Amino acid sequence: MSKKVVGIIIGSVLLLTALGVYIAVGSLDMNRAGNDGTRQNSAGGNAEQTAGVEMNEDGEVKKVSEGGNPFGEEVKTPLSENLMQQYIHAMSHQKVAAKEKWSFFEITDERIDYLLNQLEINQYKHEGTYEEILTSWKEGDFSDAVSDHNKVWRIQEGTVGKATGLLSPKEEEAYVNKQKSEKR
Repeated sequence: MSKKVVGIIIGSVLLLTALGVYIAVGSLDMNRAGNDGTRQNSAGGNAEQTAGVEMNEDGEVKKVSEGGNPFGEEVKTPLSENLMQQYIHAMSHQKVAAKEKWSFFEITDERIDYLLNQLEINQYKHEGTYEEILTSWKEGDFSDAVSDHNKVWRIQEGTVGKATGLLSPKEEEAYVNKQKSEKR
């Protein structure tokens, strides 16, 4: 064989080896991440951590925010369509009555602003719906929260947990106080 052919073979082997290592390292990193783009963090010390909330050993709850995400999760940005839906849906549970509610994030101005900012830096299939909901919430108008919840619930092809009415301020306070952790 000529030196040229040997050089091409060695170069190809090195290139394929480098590509294999790159893919292997990437797949190891993906194993640490959830299938929706969330990365699982290991909590240091004796604190139990859930998305958006940290509970220390005394049972005191403290909100945490990592990497600029006010939901307390390390996620890739811009947010995926699925995450945008999950965050809006989980926040809407604070305002509505429904037979089943499996997710919860307290509504805050910081979270609304974060999601509105995501709408500016990414394009979403249901962007108009998200913008309409978040803009009215930003203005303090939750009168359409039942409709807002059910729009996102339908987009997610929900079958259980359709919102049936608005919570009274007292019911809302009781619901928020009852939540032990924030999750989507």
